[in-house]
Amino acid sequence: MGHMEAELATIASHQDGLVTRHQARAHLTIKQLKGRLASGRFIAVRRGVYRFAGAQPGRWHDLRAACLADGPGAVASHRAAAELWAMWGFHDERPELTVPAPMWPRLPGVRAHQSSRLPASHLTQRSGIPVTTAARTIADLSGALTPGFIARLVDDGLRRRIVELTELRAVHEHLVGAGPSLASLEAALDARKPGYLPGDSRAELDLNRLLVDAGLPAPIPQHQVATGGTVYLLDFAYPDVLLGIEYDGWEVHSGRSAFDRDRTRGNALAAAGWTILHFTSGMAADRLQGAALAAYSRVARAKGPSEGQLRESVTG
Repeated sequence: MGHMEAELATIASHQDGLVTRHQARAHLTIKQLKGRLASGRFIAVRRGVYRFAGAQPGRWHDLRAACLADGPGAVASHRAAAELWAMWGFHDERPELTVPAPMWPRLPGVRAHQSSRLPASHLTQRSGIPVTTAARTIADLSGALTPGFIARLVDDGLRRRIVELTELRAVHEHLVGAGPSLASLEAALDARKPGYLPGDSRAELDLNRLLVDAGLPAPIPQHQVATGGTVYLLDFAYPDVLLGIEYDGWEVHSGRSAFDRDRTRGNALAAAGWTILHFTSGMAADRLQGAALAAYSRVARAKGPSEGQLRESVTG
């Protein structure tokens, strides 16, 4: 391998074994490039994108090749970006790109988008691939996904610290009125005020969704209760009726010390007037929803003056 080709191979080593025609031409003549393609030393994978023979394609090979084929400014976005960010619900997505206007990508097998609002603050790299930030990715998906799904992505991103609410709000303000609806993202942001905590696990997110689907008001996650000189954190709570809901994972609540701690905690909350429901992953969704509805209705009736309003929020 000559010096020039060695330099090209170094570039390819950072691009999953890929180089663009422009990169190749900076080191090889047209005749040399055609010769390497004819001999099989280079393999054409997309228009103007070649792979070194022997290089093993990685997981993101197709997505990286598509980004390279579309030239500078093309970034992974939407579903492909969600998979890059390991967001919940996305797997084996085909390449999906966004390019800045007036560019327009036309690549076989690639979902393409054009944006006149693609600032540098909305872009980053992940696994060496140019990609929209997690916040921009969620915003881009808002027009195609339900509010519940977007809320789940927001909470998952907050828990994994790949997104912040302030960043999401800034992205929303930048994009509002620029194209697809942001209603799902707006709903998620409206329900997440400063100080909001998203919960500890995806299982808790599932529990939250089940409660709302059952007709209950949206509970307050990670609610703090101060009693007896101690502050207790409830997974979900309806503070107006003193109803708490806990998701109990076996790995967290098994063992003697956890057993004793849970009982002490439960007694303190009961003494403060709280009713606490405990659910696990092994409980059927319909039974969980039925128990939550029954408990909410019972404690709401016990509140007296606000009984009608509370019953209406459950049954209406």
